[in-house]
Amino acid sequence: MIELLKTEWGKLRSMSFAEKREYIWEYYKVHILFAVIGIFALGSLINIWFINPQRREYLYIAWLGPQFASHAQMDALSYSLEPIVPNPERHVVQVTTYRASGHPDVDMAARTSFVARLATASLDVYLSTREGLALVHERSEIRPIYPVLEEMYILNPYLYRLLNTQLLTLPSNGGQQTMAISMAGSPLLTSLGFDTYDLYFAMVVNSNKNYQAAKALEIIFMPMEVPDNAY
Repeated sequence: MIELLKTEWGKLRSMSFAEKREYIWEYYKVHILFAVIGIFALGSLINIWFINPQRREYLYIAWLGPQFASHAQMDALSYSLEPIVPNPERHVVQVTTYRASGHPDVDMAARTSFVARLATASLDVYLSTREGLALVHERSEIRPIYPVLEEMYILNPYLYRLLNTQLLTLPSNGGQQTMAISMAGSPLLTSLGFDTYDLYFAMVVNSNKNYQAAKALEIIFMPMEVPDNAY
């Protein structure tokens, strides 16, 4: 390799500038193109990873019902929950509807995304009806809500006591398990036009974001009138 470099350098030293340019392009254009592509790819990766990384989900909420919810409502809910994110430039609360739209292609794409996120532990919360949660519970897609309540006990004892009056239990192995929290009475969801009468908050089985979920519930249920002696 060293001898080859010496030979090439000797050739170039004896050439004029125009001859050097023609010689380099003739024999090294493929190398140059690959080098340019490599530099561009490396620069893009550095930009994505370090300079301008895409925002990742701090908490991902999947809307399964009960009624149709518009993308504007989803965006408004995402924006309303943004205060729980420590660094909004790096993370975001994502709320996406997986309610059937009536368009086969759109529904198929949504279903594919849903299954992929469920398989890769990229879903955290379901918002759905009692009937809908019973279905995903049968498929073992949700888990007991207790870990979220434990986080809430530390964050907000008053809200912890309130939420304990709004728990949903579902049949499991001949018994009952507490699987979800009713959203009835949520000031935030009501203000955004959601019907909270039959709407529940449940944790996806392979999500470990209990703290983030508890922080979201604080936003969803506050501000509420807190008695002077609540704490």
